[in-house]
Amino acid sequence: MSTKVVKNPEIQILGGGPAGLAVGYYAQKLGLNFAIFEASDEVGGNCRTLRQGDFLFDTGAHRVHDKDPDITREIKDLLGDDLHEVSAPSEIYSGRDFFRFPLQLGNLVSRLQCKTLMRIAIENLGWRRPGTANNFAAMAMERYGPTLANLFLLNYSRKLWGVDPHTLSTDVSGGRLKGLDMKSFLRELLLGQQKHPDHLDGSFLYPKYGIGMVADRLCATIGPERIRTNYRVSRLVHGAGRIERVVINDDIEMGVSNVVNTLPLTLSAKILDPPPPPEVLAAVDAVKYRHMVLCVFGLDRASFTPNASLYFPEAEFPFTRIYEPKNRSVGMAPADQTAIVVEWPCFDDDPVWSMPAAEVRGAVWKALQKFQVIGEGEVVSFGAYKLPFAYPVLEVGFADRIEGLVRYFRTFDNLHLTGRSSLFRYVHMHDLLRAGRDLVADLKVHGRVAHR
Repeated sequence: MSTKVVKNPEIQILGGGPAGLAVGYYAQKLGLNFAIFEASDEVGGNCRTLRQGDFLFDTGAHRVHDKDPDITREIKDLLGDDLHEVSAPSEIYSGRDFFRFPLQLGNLVSRLQCKTLMRIAIENLGWRRPGTANNFAAMAMERYGPTLANLFLLNYSRKLWGVDPHTLSTDVSGGRLKGLDMKSFLRELLLGQQKHPDHLDGSFLYPKYGIGMVADRLCATIGPERIRTNYRVSRLVHGAGRIERVVINDDIEMGVSNVVNTLPLTLSAKILDPPPPPEVLAAVDAVKYRHMVLCVFGLDRASFTPNASLYFPEAEFPFTRIYEPKNRSVGMAPADQTAIVVEWPCFDDDPVWSMPAAEVRGAVWKALQKFQVIGEGEVVSFGAYKLPFAYPVLEVGFADRIEGLVRYFRTFDNLHLTGRSSLFRYVHMHDLLRAGRDLVADLKVHGRVAHR
């Protein structure tokens, strides 16, 4: 098969998700010569907004966190009046009751039964040596005791990740439970609740018509002539410590200067030519991914719940989370209607991944009735959407394997890694924009690229 050779700009950005668009955005602002290559027919990755009839919904419960003033200012400049501040709580539905999430002391004390509270107190009055846990289950037990850990953490983690929590890395905890101070919990339980502001971890920024607006505005600044869709990276040809050529769609060969890679390193390793060392491929094969099935119900009612997100840790619900787009922005649904997005994580060999949409709907519908009765006549639309490779499973030893992968790819002098998939980091929109800005600035400062 003959291969077409094309001339390309100085910066080749592989992947048109938010990480790739962030690099392109700042490269455009600095007047650099670049192009973005995206395998699908649209950019945005898993930060897209889809339409189902009159309803808009995101491919995930996305939000914009006001954590980086410079980046927040940048996003506000991009979206203007279409970026709104939202205050909507998230809750856990457990034991037919609602609990604030992230877990809050006063809420737990007011909602849990007395005998459960006393059991938690007794478990946490005992002495435990902190910092000795080598897996998530052990860490949860160590920090909170078996009762609280089993109520809210271990059962949910088993559903979300699809494996025994004892095999999960402690990294899966993230920062969502840092505010749960057990000393304060015991003090409030034994001495009564203290007067403090009723803080909701539900304040964030959100675009009027969905998170996809961020990608749309980034694209508008970048310019369509620099974004090439339906350009699938087939091979990364390397030699002498550099990426020399990129092959697109199996038959377009490009010479490259600076390659910004946002593709998953597991994919990148498999398309390297020549192949990487056996130990690198072994690390790739050890990484497992969860897929996601989204079930979207358009409802002929004004509201379903007041929550941004609802979490379901109990096994009787096959799904892990429900979010209601209208609680992020009223522009996501008609005034007298709403939609709910139900997330069902799975592996590719789980039955739900290959189920017809009608069967998925039936299973989700049956479970939903246990939470809140919905009349069949209220459903005005339904869709099932499959998102492959939604997130990697963070098992014990995962960090070491990924560190080895990242270290290997950084041996290529002209290859630059950024984004959640490329670095396997749990990052937010502001992190991606910051990383893109810093990467472009570094390329310019070190004289790797010139102005157009």
